[in-house]
Amino acid sequence: MADASPSGNTTTSTTTTRISNQSDGGCGSGGCGSGGDAIDPRRSNARKRRHLSQSQSIQVSRLTTTKPSMNQLTEPDLDMIEFEYDLRYLPESLLLEILVRLPVKSLFRFKCVCKHWLSLVAHHTFSRSYISRRLDSSSLSFRIFYRYIYVSEFPEILARLRPDVYVAHNFSVLFLSTFEEQQQADQFKILAWSNGLILCCLLGPLIYYVCDPVTRQWVTLPRGRHNAPNRHPIFFGEGLVSRINEENVLTSFKAVRVEWLSVESNFLNLETYSSETGEWLDYRLFCPKPIRLLKRGGGPIHFNGILHWFVYEHGMVAFDPYKDTKRCRLIQFPEDRDVDNEYKYDGLYRLCDECQGTLRYFEVAPEPSEYFCFSMWILRDYEKGEWSSEFRVTRSDLWTNDAKISSSLMHATFVPLSFHPFNLDVVYLRCVESSCIVSYNITSKRLDISCPRVGVVEDLSWRVVIPFVLPMWPTPVPVPSSKAVKLS
Repeated sequence: MADASPSGNTTTSTTTTRISNQSDGGCGSGGCGSGGDAIDPRRSNARKRRHLSQSQSIQVSRLTTTKPSMNQLTEPDLDMIEFEYDLRYLPESLLLEILVRLPVKSLFRFKCVCKHWLSLVAHHTFSRSYISRRLDSSSLSFRIFYRYIYVSEFPEILARLRPDVYVAHNFSVLFLSTFEEQQQADQFKILAWSNGLILCCLLGPLIYYVCDPVTRQWVTLPRGRHNAPNRHPIFFGEGLVSRINEENVLTSFKAVRVEWLSVESNFLNLETYSSETGEWLDYRLFCPKPIRLLKRGGGPIHFNGILHWFVYEHGMVAFDPYKDTKRCRLIQFPEDRDVDNEYKYDGLYRLCDECQGTLRYFEVAPEPSEYFCFSMWILRDYEKGEWSSEFRVTRSDLWTNDAKISSSLMHATFVPLSFHPFNLDVVYLRCVESSCIVSYNITSKRLDISCPRVGVVEDLSWRVVIPFVLPMWPTPVPVPSSKAVKLS
C-alpha cells in the first residue's frame, strides 16, 4: 500500500500481477515452488494461451508509481504481465466498496495511506455503513472469557486481549492465564463490558481500569470517594454502561459498584464513576422492600442501559446510572421457577441475561431425576415485571449426534454459561462430567459440543466467565475534559 504524500494528494499506486502457467498435473513432479511447474520456453504461443485460460495463479508482487504501458506488451511477455492501476482514477464508490469489506484492524491501519482515505474512513456515514454491513453478515464473533487473569501489570492484559486472540468464527472459552501463572499473587479480574469497552480491576489493592482491546487504549480510574474513618464498606458487583452517539462514536461511560451488606436493608448503597466528570459519586437509594444482595451473583446484568443485581427472594434490583439516579426498583423472577433448587445451590443452575433486546431467564435442573431438564422464561413487560414461559423440555426431548454426549445424556449435569449474543436459538452450557462446553439449540432441542475440554477450572460457571463481543467500530476511550479535571 502506498504511503501518504507530503502534499496530501493520493499517491499513484499500481499493482504488478504475476500470471504463471501450470502443468496439467498441478504442482508437477518437482512440487509447488520447487521448479516443477516451470514453463518450457519452446512452447508455442497458442499452447501458452490455452494453458493460460485453464489455470492461473495470481500474486501481488510490488507497488510502483508508473503509469500503465499496455501497448508495449508483446505475445512472448504473457508469462509476466504487469497490470498497473492508478488509484487516483478509481471511482470513489468503488473504493468505498473495497474499504467497507476490510477487517476493522486493517481498515484503521489503512487510514494512514493518504488524506483522502483518512477522510473517507473518518466520515460518520462510513462507520454507519460499515456497522450495518457487519450486522447482516456472519463475521460477528464473540468469546467467553474466564474472568481471572494472573499477570503483574495491566498492559500485559492488553497483550493477551489482542484482537487476533478472540476474532474467529469458532466458539471457545479463553483462559488468559496458564496454570503456572495462577500460582502468582497478582490477580486481575474482568468485571464487565459495554460497547467494546472492558472494565477490569486489580485485586488487593483494588484498582479499576477501563480499556479498548482493539485500540489498545486504557485509563486508570481514581480511587472511590468513601473516606469515612469508622466504616470500611465492601464493594462488589461492578458494572459498566457506555453511550454512543448517532455517528457510532463512544461518548462516555459510567462504572458502578454496590456495597454488600450481610443483613437485609431497605437501602441500596452504591458508587458511580463518570468519564465526563472524572469523579465517583455515592448514592443511598430507598428500596420498597428489604433486600439482601447475592454476593456470589457475579457482575450485574446489563439490559437497555440499566444494571440489575441479584437479590434474595425478590429477583433483581435495578439501577439506571444515566437516566434515573434517584431511585432503584425491584423486578421479580418468574414465580413458577424452581425456588427450592435456587436456594439450595445458590443460583448456580440459572442464567439471566439479555439476548437480542430481550431479557431471558434460563433454568437447568441440577438433578437428573427431575422431570423438566431445561426451562426458559422471557420478560414480556419490563415496566410491569411480567414474565412468560417460553418452553420446558425433559431429558427425553433432547438429542445429539455426538456419541460421547449421547451415552451420558440421561444422567449428565449441565451448568448454564451464556446465551449466544446473535442467535436466539443457542444457549451454551458446561457438561460437568465431560468438562466440555455444549450448545443447546432451543428450536431443534439438539446438543452439540462447541468446545472440547477447557482449562483447569472444575467449577466453570457463569459466575467466573463473561461473554465478550468484538466491537464493530472501535473509538477512543472517553476521558474527562481538562475543565472537569480542574474542577474535581
